[in-house]
Amino acid sequence: MIRVRQLIVLGIALVLVGCALTRPPLPAVENPIAERCLAFYDDLDGLVAEHGVSPSRPERITGFPYLRMTRFLASYSRQDLDGAALQSWLEHLAAADREARSIELASLEPSIKSKLNSHYGDNLAALLQDCVQTLVSNDLANPERLALLRKRTKTSFEYRLLNRILGLYPLSSIPVRVGVHRYHTETLTVYAQPLETLPVRGQLRRFRSPSLVDTIDLPTTVARDALGIPVPTASQLQSLFAMHAPVWEIDVAGSYDLPGRPFWHSKGRPDVDHSEALVYHYPSYTRWQGQTLMQLNYVLWFAERPRVGRVDIFSGRLDGLLWRVTLNTDGTVLIYDSMHTCGCYHYFFPTAALTLRSESQQLPEPPLVPQSAPQLVDGQSLVIRVSSSSHYIQRLYADTPSGQTLHWREYRELYTTPVMGGGYRSLFRSDGLVAGSARLERWLLWPMGIPSAGAMRERGRHATAFLGRRHFDDAELLDNLFQPVSVSEH
Repeated sequence: MIRVRQLIVLGIALVLVGCALTRPPLPAVENPIAERCLAFYDDLDGLVAEHGVSPSRPERITGFPYLRMTRFLASYSRQDLDGAALQSWLEHLAAADREARSIELASLEPSIKSKLNSHYGDNLAALLQDCVQTLVSNDLANPERLALLRKRTKTSFEYRLLNRILGLYPLSSIPVRVGVHRYHTETLTVYAQPLETLPVRGQLRRFRSPSLVDTIDLPTTVARDALGIPVPTASQLQSLFAMHAPVWEIDVAGSYDLPGRPFWHSKGRPDVDHSEALVYHYPSYTRWQGQTLMQLNYVLWFAERPRVGRVDIFSGRLDGLLWRVTLNTDGTVLIYDSMHTCGCYHYFFPTAALTLRSESQQLPEPPLVPQSAPQLVDGQSLVIRVSSSSHYIQRLYADTPSGQTLHWREYRELYTTPVMGGGYRSLFRSDGLVAGSARLERWLLWPMGIPSAGAMRERGRHATAFLGRRHFDDAELLDNLFQPVSVSEH
């Protein structure tokens, strides 16, 4: 019996070795400067792996250490790009790496940074930029490497197939389907109520982003690159965030309803300091009807979703609410959508320009559209009503902005979340999850394939449907679910 097992193990090992031996090598770089740059990137990656923090998204691309991909950028791998468009694609992939790498380098201890600077010189950023230019030029001139890049620029799914297989997904999804349908029905019932009749557990408090009227810098059109991707200036982007920032009207019944800054207790438990009300933000992009559109993302963090009753499978430490604004090519709002930072409770609020596709209603988990987006007039802001404890969005309406000021924070600051007692660590683990934010629901929903369902997670790691498969940052999400309203329907 032992010999049989040994033979099986040996056979598997030989197969694996054979696969490794027959795997085609990477196309040669054939450029001494490019080779030195690749070695330089390998050194940096090794240093960060040992001493630093690395975002799990955007994803790395094997064999191309100077590039990283988002789902949006990966969608271009299916297009036949050439010339300026191809170069622009590589530059965007390189920019994604540059942003992630700046977070990694900032996470290193001062002593490590000092050694790095002494070895490579003080101007590390300039060296990285020189290497990017060298490697982009080299790969643009190498058809083999370009073909390999297209092949490898495929993002991973946030679903585990093995879980669905072992969990007998076709059977286990039946009660989940019933639960999803019930939740959709309950949500639509809430939205059917008059605003003034919505229950209030505590006190309604408004939080608004600071006005940036003096810094508005919005031309009639934002510049676009060879791929058609909007490239606003820093001041234009800041103005866009300020113009479209919502007013949050939150039912505050306890400190767990106050937005603030995440921090770590010394024992590794996540919490939120609400002494200063904060909103985190970052831009993203999507595809719609052959055009690339800009998206504005706003994130609030709460200390917890408190337990209701003796057993509450949805309660737990830390809770986050993300609001996204998708802008049309003319700068007007096309659609709003939201989710909690677990990827749960994904709501769509389309403007009059969109309608659901009939086929999207037949999906295993149809999109939830509880309300159309209200129209705003001059002097009005969008108000988002948020329930206590669960932090569900209960209504959108237009009103004059008022309330306590929210202070802006860059999303990247979450990778240097303060630790009580001193120091910093990333809010996210290497798998994109927030340690200590797990919910009991994960034990019931693991056959759906989503790792630790209900736990908070990093941008780019959000699966938003338990049934079927859907990602918050899917570049074709809007095209797959919605269609333009024809002129005759207006």
